[in-house]
Amino acid sequence: MRVFVSEFVCGGGWPGASLETSLAREGQAMLAALIEDVATIPGCDVVTTWDSRLGQCPLRNCDVRLVDSAVDELSQFRELIRDSDAVWVIAPESNAELLKRALLFRLVNDTESPRSSPRRFLGASDRAIMLASDKLPLAAWLHERSIPTPETLPFNPVDRQSEVRWPGPTIIKRRDGAGSQDMFLVRDGFDLWNARHELGRLHEPETFIQQPFIAGKALSVTLLIAEDGSVLEVFPVAEQHLSDDGHFKYRGGRIPADISLESALAVQQLAERACRAVPGLTGYVGCDIVLPDVGQVFNLPVPAGQVENLPHGEPILIEINPRLTSSYLGYRQLTDDNIPARLLDANRPALRWKSEPVTFTV
Repeated sequence: MRVFVSEFVCGGGWPGASLETSLAREGQAMLAALIEDVATIPGCDVVTTWDSRLGQCPLRNCDVRLVDSAVDELSQFRELIRDSDAVWVIAPESNAELLKRALLFRLVNDTESPRSSPRRFLGASDRAIMLASDKLPLAAWLHERSIPTPETLPFNPVDRQSEVRWPGPTIIKRRDGAGSQDMFLVRDGFDLWNARHELGRLHEPETFIQQPFIAGKALSVTLLIAEDGSVLEVFPVAEQHLSDDGHFKYRGGRIPADISLESALAVQQLAERACRAVPGLTGYVGCDIVLPDVGQVFNLPVPAGQVENLPHGEPILIEINPRLTSSYLGYRQLTDDNIPARLLDANRPALRWKSEPVTFTV
C-alpha cells in the first residue's frame, strides 16, 4: 500500500513569502512522527512533499518530493493522489484549507479511471469537515443536541459598537482558527482595544467569534473512528499546556491528564457523544474540552445519566478537530502499538497504553 501523507504548511501549500512559525513547528513534528509510524507498517510505502524554503528535508523512511511554490505543491498533490492507495492530510481548518484538500481528493478520485481497490481518504467527510471547522455553526449544532459547549456569538473587531457579550473574561478568536491562531483573552478595556487592533488589521471582520472564558483544566481527547462511523478507540485524556499570556499558545502536554478517574470518564464520554453527533466524522479526531474549576456555573445542557459531583464540575466541549492533532506526539509515546495501523485496519487489536504518564513539548 502506498500512503501519501500531506502536511499543508511544511509540505509547500502555505502561500506567501514566509511561513506561520507555530503552525510550521507543530506541522513538522506531526509530519515526521506520522511518517515514521506509517513507514513501519508492513507493506506500507510513504510519500510526502517538502517546502524547499525550509531547507534540507529532515524526513526519513519515505519518498520526498521537493516543491518550490504553492502552485507546484498543488500540482504534486494532485499527482500523488492519483499514484497512492491512501491519502492522509494534515492541514489547518483556517481558510478552509483542510476542506479544500478533502474536496480536491474527491475530485481527483472521482475523475480517475476505476481502480481494483479504491483510494482511501483517511479523514472525515466534506460535510463533517465543513461543520467542525466553523466554530459558530458547530456550537449551535451541539447546543441543539444537548452537548455542553460555550455560548458562541459573532464578534466584529472593526465595529466599535460591537462589544463583548459577557461581563466577565471573554475569549475572542477566529471562527476557523487552528493551533491557537489569533486568540485573545479579554479582561478589560485595554485587552479589548488590543484585540480589535490586532484582529481588525489581519482578517475580514466576519471571521471572528466570542465565547465566555471558562477557567479550568484544558484537556483533549482523541478518537479513532472507522469509515462506517463506529468508534474504534477513545484515547486517554490529555492535559494541554498553554501559554499564560492571554493567547493560549500550545506548548505540549501530559498524558494521561492529572484528573480523577471519574472526571476522565466524563470527559471521554462527552468527546464520544460530540463526535457521534457530527455525521461523517471519521479518521483521527481530536476534541478540546475544559474541566471547569469548582464554583463556575454555566447555563449549559447536561444530559441525564452523566457523572455528577465531579471535583472540577461537568466537562464542556470547546471544539472538534477533524484531523491529526499535536497530541499525537504524546500518544505515540504512551503506547508500543502502532496508532496508524489501528486506523488502517479496524480488525487489529485495541491499542494498549502504558501506565506511566508521558510529558511532551511542541
